[in-house]
Amino acid sequence: MKTRPTTFLLSILAALFFLLPAVTMAQDESPPPLAEMWLATPKAGHGSEFKEALARHMKFRAENGDPREWQAYTPLLGENLNQVGIRSCCFNWADVDSYRTWGQNNSKISEHFDEHVAPHAEHWAHYFETLHWNHSHWADGADDATLYAVTEFHIKPGHEADFRAARDKLLQIALNQGWANDDRSWIWSTTVGGSPRESIIIPHPNFASMDRDEDSFSRFLSRHMGDEAAAALLKKFASSTTGSEFQIWEHQKELSMESGD
Repeated sequence: MKTRPTTFLLSILAALFFLLPAVTMAQDESPPPLAEMWLATPKAGHGSEFKEALARHMKFRAENGDPREWQAYTPLLGENLNQVGIRSCCFNWADVDSYRTWGQNNSKISEHFDEHVAPHAEHWAHYFETLHWNHSHWADGADDATLYAVTEFHIKPGHEADFRAARDKLLQIALNQGWANDDRSWIWSTTVGGSPRESIIIPHPNFASMDRDEDSFSRFLSRHMGDEAAAALLKKFASSTTGSEFQIWEHQKELSMESGD
């Protein structure tokens, strides 16, 4: 998708607050801060074969003691609807080392992948994300979500400090002044590597839950800051970005590793 102009960003930011792999955040303890995602593009005409092979491979991983629980998601918007995101959360950097060691000691996992899944894939992309739990709110009911609305902001080079200052203030108001509740959950993340990008991930149990709330975050912000201060803060946030991309990802249980719970 193409990036949006600043005016669109303002409207997105005002709306996105009313709206991952399942994670329950305890009040006194946050999960580890990292997630990993592989984005697969199947070869033309191989979509069904890719998904069938991936489902078998996920089962193979589970049966052979993969210490991670990989979950699969597919996009619902845009042109690349055949892509599959394969994501694991949540861990520390040291866990990346131990997982690589596990893979080296269990070469049959990669051999199974190379034989069954790789022949049907045209392209792979790989990402790490840092999850900002101190800026996030994940209610118990969010674990039932099957849809995830993701807005990714592209930060202007050299404007990271302005962006994060505005972001931090917006999110602390949302968390501390009553916007966060059982019906409003979100996770904030930063993409590791490449151009600076940050995202907000909002869970939904269904499409109906995406209907606009009677109260908007912009009105909520104005009540706590005043109209001028709220508008200035939103403008500071938007002016530190070059645009955004919006996507809805749907969890695909049949392509994911089953929970060990």
